[in-house]
Amino acid sequence: MAAVSGSGDYASRRRHRVLTLVALAVMVMVGLSACGDDSSTVTSPSEPNDGAGDSGGDGGAGTGAGIEHPTGADEAVLEIREEGGLAGPQQVAGPATLVVTGDGRLVQPGPVIEIYPGPLLPNLQQRSISEDGIQQLLGLADEHGLLADATYPGLDNVMDAPDTVVTISAGGQTYEHRAYALGFEGEGVDADESRARLQDFVTRATELAASNDPSLGNEEPYEADVYLIRALPDQPDRSPEGLEPSIVEWPSGALVRLADAADCAEVPAAGVAAALAGANQLTRFVDAGVSYALSVQPRIAGQSCRE
Repeated sequence: MAAVSGSGDYASRRRHRVLTLVALAVMVMVGLSACGDDSSTVTSPSEPNDGAGDSGGDGGAGTGAGIEHPTGADEAVLEIREEGGLAGPQQVAGPATLVVTGDGRLVQPGPVIEIYPGPLLPNLQQRSISEDGIQQLLGLADEHGLLADATYPGLDNVMDAPDTVVTISAGGQTYEHRAYALGFEGEGVDADESRARLQDFVTRATELAASNDPSLGNEEPYEADVYLIRALPDQPDRSPEGLEPSIVEWPSGALVRLADAADCAEVPAAGVAAALAGANQLTRFVDAGVSYALSVQPRIAGQSCRE
């Protein structure tokens, strides 16, 4: 009987041990399951990431912290240019003082050779600009009240001056600020407050673009894929006395005829880049037997033939 009793006790203890191990296993599984639930809540669709620090592909630069802006290579975040004035009728899309593109390029004029005739093409240089640099410019614009619509009084005592045009795309809106004869107030003349803010922004933005700010890369020549061209039939009396124009055939590979560029035409660079690069201000291009004087502007993001 004792043997039977001992066997029963052993069996009882064994069942108790098995039950204990099962209970422990269940507790471990529950604990692991709970850990898994905790980690899954971090990426739950009901709690979306706010995007901070995420480049987000094409739209990333404008969707993280800071002021939203276009991010495309052919979109302009900021453009400063001059239009009109004495040379206005001959120009094609006022020369850009500064353009910042959505994909992080800053384009501005480089040094100009002081000779005549000078190169037909303007010397444009480009630098990379980081998202921090773009935000610095947009923040400066916001501080100067330029992320809103505004009008600017003109100067009645100034003739034949250009318009300064500042165009900013930010926050899903585009703002154009146009001021005639900006900076022509002269000494002893108090500028209108809105004109003074716009002038200060233009000055500080162009100074930043020419600086050694860490947000900017090294300069390199800007190469356009399209030129904005205006062609006017040549008149011999336009040439300075003693200087003869050079005559060049309009490239056969050009996709635009000069007769169709009386106002402005967008011409792909592939067929004309070499001819334009070798031309100067006295070069005349002959197309279908007619000699033309050209005004040429490399197209930068956001630009097109303007009326």
